[in-house]
Amino acid sequence: MKPRTASAAPGAADHAPSTGRARAGEPPPPPAAAGRASLAIVALSEDPLLLEALTAAAIGQAAVCTSPSADRFADQLVANAAAVALIDAAVAPAPLDEFIANVHRQFPQLLLLLAGPALLQNQFAAQLADGTVFRFAHKPASAQRLKLFVDAALLRRQTVIEQATLTPLAGGNLTGANLAGANLTGANLTGGPNPFGNSGSRRPLWVVTSIFVLLIAAAVGAVLWRRPLMSLGPVPGSAEATPGALSSPAAAPPSADLAAQAAEAERESIDRAAADRAERDRLVSESQAREAALSEQVRRTALGARVDQAHVYLQLAQRRLAAGALIEPANDSAQDYVRSAVALAPDDVDVHAVAVALGDALIGKLRAAIAAGDTEAAARWLQAGRDYQINEATLAPLRSQVDTLQHSQSARAEELLALQRDFTQHLGQGQLLEPGDETAFANYRRLKALDPDNAALAMMLHSLRTAVAADVQARLARNDAAGAQQQLHSAQADGLDGEELVAAAAALERAPAAATPNVVPEASLQRKHFVQPVYPQDALAKNISGTVEVEFTVTAEGKVTDIQVLSAEPQGVFEQATISALSQSRYQPVQQDGVAVAQRTRLRMRFKP
Repeated sequence: MKPRTASAAPGAADHAPSTGRARAGEPPPPPAAAGRASLAIVALSEDPLLLEALTAAAIGQAAVCTSPSADRFADQLVANAAAVALIDAAVAPAPLDEFIANVHRQFPQLLLLLAGPALLQNQFAAQLADGTVFRFAHKPASAQRLKLFVDAALLRRQTVIEQATLTPLAGGNLTGANLAGANLTGANLTGGPNPFGNSGSRRPLWVVTSIFVLLIAAAVGAVLWRRPLMSLGPVPGSAEATPGALSSPAAAPPSADLAAQAAEAERESIDRAAADRAERDRLVSESQAREAALSEQVRRTALGARVDQAHVYLQLAQRRLAAGALIEPANDSAQDYVRSAVALAPDDVDVHAVAVALGDALIGKLRAAIAAGDTEAAARWLQAGRDYQINEATLAPLRSQVDTLQHSQSARAEELLALQRDFTQHLGQGQLLEPGDETAFANYRRLKALDPDNAALAMMLHSLRTAVAADVQARLARNDAAGAQQQLHSAQADGLDGEELVAAAAALERAPAAATPNVVPEASLQRKHFVQPVYPQDALAKNISGTVEVEFTVTAEGKVTDIQVLSAEPQGVFEQATISALSQSRYQPVQQDGVAVAQRTRLRMRFKP
């Protein structure tokens, strides 16, 4: 028999029964499968973004367990048999270097990832060099960056396991002489030194049994082969063999006994081989069941870790809901945390409840904006509801209300702009305070009543004060102190004040007393464009007649200003029609020494149906 070389990978042969690869001709299982265990990463951090990135980086490879405090960190490492740990420098106890040294001393095989600001990396250069800290992650850390670190840590851990598993075999060759001369007793097979090398693990029972059966079969075969030869040789005490000896009846019984023994040995060998096959199948079935149970445990562990992380996001989302931070600030709002929780555990009851609460809060904000008439805020909350994918049946009536509000706000804005345009037009025409509603002051009052907070009001009031003060100064320059006094009095009666009018009043007081201007009959003036008053409809319907006596000033430009009602009969019927008509009339300016001057005049108008 030729010598047999010892296997170069005893570790693979040792594990063959448990993995179902002990058949002849099949390669041994890879060492990595023998060293793999359930993987866990324990994170000491309260940073939701860091935890989310770590969870995304470890999905499919390891379960992430969050430690609430440094006191529970060591317990979590032991309970989860952690392979890798992440320490956030922001929450680790001080001094940080001593804390990391203590963790490394207690768990020397643990691979530590340290997360913190970039400036902190230089302080731990020595720990990174000697392996106390495996990697340093700059915050904020992305999921891609952390995945590189996690992959490197798991690869490092697997390499260490493979190096510990693949121990070289020691031992010599087993020759046929060794097999024949060895004492293969039950004690040697079960408790003696391993004949296949010093791997430190026993061979499975079926391998030893198979070798033992083969040795017995070889011995029986050798006996059967030698017995016929002995019967053909010379009989002791005779000189030579006779032909009758070959057919002697006395030689038949020993041959039959040997054949029966060989048949019995063959049956026993077949029975043992069948038993070995059954045992091997049982071991394979148990191995497959263990692998399935382990896979289920890993799946449930990963699912539990995802749910735990989702609940961390839920707590943050509830805080933001209570603070009113629904969609802002970015990456730190209730909406951001709810979306992260839904991504991790979409079927969790608590996640669903908080998601519904956020949708109700968004709807409440939208309705409050509509009630306040704030179209900008309403449009913003409506868009937030769409982005959050709130039911369209819920948003449809609210969107209709927003559209109606925007339309009304647009019409109101157009009305406000029209009042501002009319104000500017009357201001340019000198229609400051009179007559009636067709003046700059009247437009100012209407705009203020509609929109008290309109930004244009301050500018309009300043322009009106400046124009009234300039008109008073112009009257004084024309020696029309009475007209200036009348304009100033009208402004004060309308509630206008300010530095401009105070200066105009002071100029009026300083002006020398002028002779009362002559009031001439209106008939002595030359009309350029005279507008007949419109007969009031009520008076016409009631057949009412009457008179209005007014006094007004024809300016140097021929315009009619300072209209003053002296008397009216009946009162309150024809005054407004008279003022409106005169304010649109124009006269030829009065000339004095070749210069156009203002002239006070008086007119009595009759109304008769």
